[in-house]
Amino acid sequence: MWGCLLSNGSRCIPEILNALIKEVVLMNRKQLKERLSAHADQLIQKRNKSEAPGEPEQSDAELSSLLGVAEKLQATLRPVVPNDEFETDLKRKLLTTAHLRQAEGYRPPNPERDLLVLMGIIGFIISLASVLVAWRLRSQNI
Repeated sequence: MWGCLLSNGSRCIPEILNALIKEVVLMNRKQLKERLSAHADQLIQKRNKSEAPGEPEQSDAELSSLLGVAEKLQATLRPVVPNDEFETDLKRKLLTTAHLRQAEGYRPPNPERDLLVLMGIIGFIISLASVLVAWRLRSQNI
């Protein structure tokens, strides 16, 4: 499995994640979160200092394999930073779209208004149903 990660990178990530999921099910989730969080912090600190990550404090086989997966993913996946041209182009497009919408009179959705309309429709249906039930009961009693 790890040879595939080193040669093809992104194609093996689903395999790694499946292995990770299988191992996570076996461990106590709270304990796992604490340990992985501590190790992730350690990885980030050591990445900034450009040192190799250390061994886990505890010698659990499950934890060691999970931390190995985390280290492989951390080594494979690098943060992506968009270039300045992309950012300025995106900002220009978003601002243009916003100005066009404002000029066309676009009003964003209003959940409170929509809820009020929905409650009015539901109230109308309930009152109509109660009138029909009352009318039917009255016609049966006469």
